[in-house]
Amino acid sequence: MSEYNIRQVFEKDGILASHIAGYHERTQQLEMALAIADAIENNTQLVAEAGTGTGKTFAYLVPALLTGGKVIISTGTKNLQDQLFSRDLPNVRDALKVPVTVAMLKGRSNYVCHYHLERAVNEGRFAARDDAQYVHLIKAFSENSKTGDKGELNTVPENATIWANVTSTRDNCLGGDCNFYKECFVM
Repeated sequence: MSEYNIRQVFEKDGILASHIAGYHERTQQLEMALAIADAIENNTQLVAEAGTGTGKTFAYLVPALLTGGKVIISTGTKNLQDQLFSRDLPNVRDALKVPVTVAMLKGRSNYVCHYHLERAVNEGRFAARDDAQYVHLIKAFSENSKTGDKGELNTVPENATIWANVTSTRDNCLGGDCNFYKECFVM
């Protein structure tokens, strides 16, 4: 990965402009991408801050994808994580034509726990009135979902109190001792 390659990607008639609708060249974005590429190449640390509209996402994705190595990207919100994983990453990956494998990881409280869900269904005691209805929606979802990611179930609000009863934490997960270990969405 050279400075020339990075510049080719970000210039006004470059790779991103020809593959991503609405892309336009941004000087600060290019500067940030070059700084990130330099930090990666020289195995140094970099703290970068940029305002809204700078194009930070593409500025770090391009050098990260061009290196061909393993990269971990942490976002401040799940919305940003979803945007990165579902839109920005595929767009940049396709534009650069780099064969990378990506995975999205969320904390365990974002996944339905079969054990805690079964317990909640059997006990039938809930903190909020709507939880009785929600638990059945979650049960049906868990039986058909491949991921168990509560973000995929839009019929139950993310802030519903039932989620605390049907997800696990590091402290209350039974791990290998759980009857549902083989079906676990987290393991």
